[in-house]
Amino acid sequence: MKRFYKNRFDRKFLGVIGGIALVFKIDSNFLRLLFVLFSATPLFPVMAAIYCVLALIMPEGGRIMIENPGKKLRRSLSDRKIMGLCGGLGKFFGFDSTLIRLFFIVVAFTPFIVPIIVTYIAGSILVPEGD
Repeated sequence: MKRFYKNRFDRKFLGVIGGIALVFKIDSNFLRLLFVLFSATPLFPVMAAIYCVLALIMPEGGRIMIENPGKKLRRSLSDRKIMGLCGGLGKFFGFDSTLIRLFFIVVAFTPFIVPIIVTYIAGSILVPEGD
């Protein structure tokens, strides 16, 4: 059985999401984007409570760095219009980045405009550049 540990090498805040990503072999930047997306909705108190509880009960990880073997989410340097997040998501999922941009535009005309904008801004800050 796999154990959950806070990842001391892949952390932006407390290492909780980095540790969960390592167990499920998911890119931690993608998992952070999902967390921000759900946290920018009325689920914020629930998501904040879950994160705080996990930060309290998860033990600190080991001193040896373990690299996540999965694909890495990076902002695109070559396929960018604003910050390269849609281009990076397109490469990560294997879609044309125009479809990702179109999705963002369509969602901008729904009640989910605030979570999408918050997620894009957070993604521009949290996701590193690279191709």
